[in-house]
Amino acid sequence: MSRDNYRTIGAIVGLVLGIGIMYLFSMSGIVPGALFGAGGCVLGGIVGEQIFDRRGQQ
Repeated sequence: MSRDNYRTIGAIVGLVLGIGIMYLFSMSGIVPGALFGAGGCVLGGIVGEQIFDRRGQQ
């Protein structure tokens, strides 16, 4: 798989985790959803790239 695939999968997982954490904190609405969702996507994408780099794939 390519680096982009890892980034995409990480972003999707981050989105789901971000929304899950939002509900865990008993928050709801558009603004918290946007903040937690965007934050989860960005962090998930970064983690996905780092996993790709650690595996040493080209």
